[in-house]
Amino acid sequence: MRTFAFASYSLYFLAGLVITTIGSVMPHLLAHYEQSYTVGGQMVFVSAVGFIAGVPISAWLMKVLKKEKYVLALSAIVIAIAQFSVWSLPPFGWVVTLNFLNSVGTAAIECVVATLMMDVFVGRRAVVMSYLEVSFGIGALCMPLIASVLIANQVWQYSFLVTACIAIIMAAIWCFIPFAKEGTEVAESLDADIAPPPMFKTKQIKRYILFAFVFLIFMYSGIEGSLNHFMSSIFLNHLEVTPYYASLSIGLFWTAMVIGRAATGWIIRKVNYASYLRWSMFGTLVVIVMFALWRDAVVAFILVIMMGLTMSGVYSITMVYANHTFPGMTRLVTSLVTAFAGFGAAVFPALIGYSMDHSGTVSALWYIASFAAIYLIILLLGIGRFYQKQTDVTLN
Repeated sequence: MRTFAFASYSLYFLAGLVITTIGSVMPHLLAHYEQSYTVGGQMVFVSAVGFIAGVPISAWLMKVLKKEKYVLALSAIVIAIAQFSVWSLPPFGWVVTLNFLNSVGTAAIECVVATLMMDVFVGRRAVVMSYLEVSFGIGALCMPLIASVLIANQVWQYSFLVTACIAIIMAAIWCFIPFAKEGTEVAESLDADIAPPPMFKTKQIKRYILFAFVFLIFMYSGIEGSLNHFMSSIFLNHLEVTPYYASLSIGLFWTAMVIGRAATGWIIRKVNYASYLRWSMFGTLVVIVMFALWRDAVVAFILVIMMGLTMSGVYSITMVYANHTFPGMTRLVTSLVTAFAGFGAAVFPALIGYSMDHSGTVSALWYIASFAAIYLIILLLGIGRFYQKQTDVTLN
């Protein structure tokens, strides 16, 4: 089990590298191909569509290949091929297509690994998912740092070569990893006590709550996707810092994300899912508003760190909360969460890229703040009220 867990964390590390590669070099990539930020947003949209497509493709591959490890190895190979090809700087149309394939592989990895981990570690889902997200965050942190060094040496395109080489290594590892889900033992419970899964009176209510969770992921992924791809561009335009420091802003953001996710594994043992999400997203909203209003570079870097801390565990705990609410539906819930995470990462960065070109960076920041506000409203007035009614019925 340790080998399986370590290999799973390594795949999430690869996914973190992949998800921030384009964003880390976005200004330079667009400048090389003489494209606008609107086109950059459209490229991110196509990439996210690939992520969405990767969810049903991974389900189909599971039926064909039978074993999860072969699906994961194939996904890593797809990523390696795409990254090697982009490294060669082909015509821009090919870059868009290859980034689509890259996202298909990433989605398959995230969906299959998350489903496996939640099936195996039922009593400690939040803790295990926080470890996965730490691994993802380390990858997302390392890539901007690597990219900033390569940018400083005017070889930014080698960022794609780094990711390709790691993907090949991961594909080889997963071809030979010994693991059978049927032989695993469920670990002891480590998550905080929480109300038992609710009883749904009608299928309509059940669909409504499931849609609410999916919508939360949709909104959150819009925030994270927009920041991943346009953080450096926001710093360049909003604060007029140098490209080197602009690229480091993503590194600071993911450093804070990694620290926050590591802390989530401890916090979630003491705080229930709803409270964690409520305070995390409220903090995120406050920080984004301050970022939009305050145009000082030093303060902005501090706010980016705070933003990373408040956002760090939102994705994983939302997914775990959804799976807790719908027991016995792990594969469906995880697939829906992963797919709509990709959908959010497709729609909102395209909107942010268009906004930056036509109405300015400040306007784009206010859009991102509105995404956080909508998440908070749905959490409090939708899911929160439903759970409260369930508690009231139980007490009566």
